[in-house]
Amino acid sequence: MKLSINREKSGIRKPVQFNILGYQFVPTYEKGVKGKYQLVVADKSWAKLKRSLKHITKKTAARTFDERITNLKEIHRGWINYFRMGNIQSKLKELDSWCAID
Repeated sequence: MKLSINREKSGIRKPVQFNILGYQFVPTYEKGVKGKYQLVVADKSWAKLKRSLKHITKKTAARTFDERITNLKEIHRGWINYFRMGNIQSKLKELDSWCAID
């Protein structure tokens, strides 16, 4: 097929040194266990989610309340379904704290 190889993307590396499809790997810390990793959402993907949430909830955007809720539900459902393989529970709780009312 005579395809060219991208030297920056290809190679042998440790799991913590690359991102793939919005995921990254982090080591799990268990006593006496080495070489185990867990799948988490990459920092770039979290930043993109936060930007989209801020864009929807911006007060100056010309949307009704129902439109905002509908858009938030769509993003929430799609994002959770795509990243369900990763460990995201603690990060989602952090996002919930944005709208927590004391």
